[in-house]
Amino acid sequence: MSDTRTKIIDVAERMVRVGGYNGFSFREIAAEIDIKSSSVHYHFPNKEDLALAVAKRYMQNVMDALGDPAPENGTAEMQADRYCQVFQQSFVEAGSACLCGMLSSETALLPPSVKQVLIEFVDANVSWLEQGLGLPTSEARLIYTAMEGAMSTAALKQDVRWVESVSESVKRFVVFAKGES
Repeated sequence: MSDTRTKIIDVAERMVRVGGYNGFSFREIAAEIDIKSSSVHYHFPNKEDLALAVAKRYMQNVMDALGDPAPENGTAEMQADRYCQVFQQSFVEAGSACLCGMLSSETALLPPSVKQVLIEFVDANVSWLEQGLGLPTSEARLIYTAMEGAMSTAALKQDVRWVESVSESVKRFVVFAKGES
């Protein structure tokens, strides 16, 4: 991936995580990285293409950070900690809501291709939790939505303790659910 293309995606991701799908324009991105708007269009012909690239890269980065969900990689509590750390680190680095959480609130405005990547992101997270923690779907969904909500509230209040405290609750829940001590 070219340096300019990467910079465009970086800036767009930051803008989307703060302002949603309509929170960025090619002109603003170009101005921030000191290129012409036509250069942004060269790499991404339209807003949907750029949003799609941002969402796909975000999903890949999160799933890479989570790694293999195989339970033999540690106890369920260790796996839960790893899962929560990915959310916490994401918030600390960006100081904003999860990209998927932010865009999910705008479902009606999103192009179908971007919406599909968000659905895949949610499904991949739930699947990772089911496999990595050995939990039923309903409990995996509970953990995923708890972490998404924690990130959104932490972004609103600019206070990472929301993510930290929900992470601790998730780990206690997993220990209880799995009967570990």
